[in-house]
Amino acid sequence: MTSYPSFATPRRLLAALAIAAALLTASLSFSPNSGASPKGAKTGASAAKTFKSGVIRGNPTNKRLATEFLKLLQAEDVPGLNRFLDPAFLLQRGNGTWLDKKGYLAEPAIVDAYEVRNIVATRSGNVRVVRFEANTTQIIEGEPVPGGWIPRLSTFVRNKNGNWRLIAHANFLLPPAT
Repeated sequence: MTSYPSFATPRRLLAALAIAAALLTASLSFSPNSGASPKGAKTGASAAKTFKSGVIRGNPTNKRLATEFLKLLQAEDVPGLNRFLDPAFLLQRGNGTWLDKKGYLAEPAIVDAYEVRNIVATRSGNVRVVRFEANTTQIIEGEPVPGGWIPRLSTFVRNKNGNWRLIAHANFLLPPAT
């Protein structure tokens, strides 16, 4: 037989309801969507400042490194690109042209969509080299780039602040049809 709490008097019922309301109010006041937070937690503008696009720390996956450049291009996030590209950045295109960081930031590619596959990476200390294939819908220097799985090669370096930055990137020509 199931037993239920007995509130013999209206006074006890009101007291139980008041306690329940107080507990509910207290739990809502510390929810993630409220202005209150546990001691030491960052909220509002200070919490937003901790996340910056184009900043990768720790030990990111090979896929995260391979896609960060494309993700920033798709978002048209030039400040994020500026943070992500190393000052020594060089880009080599399959058509033989190249750009340094300043030149690339002046007219970055427009990426509408992308997929990556066949990611292979090596690492030595603070350097990671990632090769992958990307199928993109993009525009470079005003011209659409033919779709297809195109090999890419990216080199990343972890700087003195612990951030991984793209120092070199190469796009190869679409392999000939067999």
